[in-house]
Amino acid sequence: MTNSHLLGFATFGGFALLALLLGVVGKKHPQLAGDPATFRVAAGLVVLGAALGYGAFVLDYGMRVTTLHEEWVEARAGSAARTVAFTVTHPGTVHELFLSPSSDLLAPPRARAVLSVSLTGPGGAVLLGERTERFAVLAGTERDRADWEGRTLSFTPTVAGPHAVRIRPLSPGIPRIQVRLVDPLKRDGERPSGY
Repeated sequence: MTNSHLLGFATFGGFALLALLLGVVGKKHPQLAGDPATFRVAAGLVVLGAALGYGAFVLDYGMRVTTLHEEWVEARAGSAARTVAFTVTHPGTVHELFLSPSSDLLAPPRARAVLSVSLTGPGGAVLLGERTERFAVLAGTERDRADWEGRTLSFTPTVAGPHAVRIRPLSPGIPRIQVRLVDPLKRDGERPSGY
């Protein structure tokens, strides 16, 4: 079972549980049990759960199947550039390169992250020349910790075959970088565990 299945079932299950709890309350309070409004609310929760569960499944499924390659690159400032290799199977199609630096759990970022990025195709053909990308800090919330923003770059490979993304951290405090390559024509992609 994939994560998209689990996400869909969990969302639907949560709303179905709310409807069940509403039914239990109706048994304890008989005046609510025969009330058509109580039934409508319970039915509405089940329908809402099914819709949200289906939406979560579709969203995750769409991201998963178009994933050409994804990995976490370990990177510390001053370290050598890291290379992420992948194979293009649909040349002429606009692909996406998603980059997202990620901070340590107990060390939220204090300044923007700066990376040097380039992308080459077979024979060293340059698809994205070396460029400096800056990632702003996103403030944390009660639910989410502070981290850096992600960025999507588009490129169009002209030939099938091996390609490579080269990433080098230029600022300190970047322990790892999420690298995700997307091919919109791909239909059998997989994401790493945890997604």
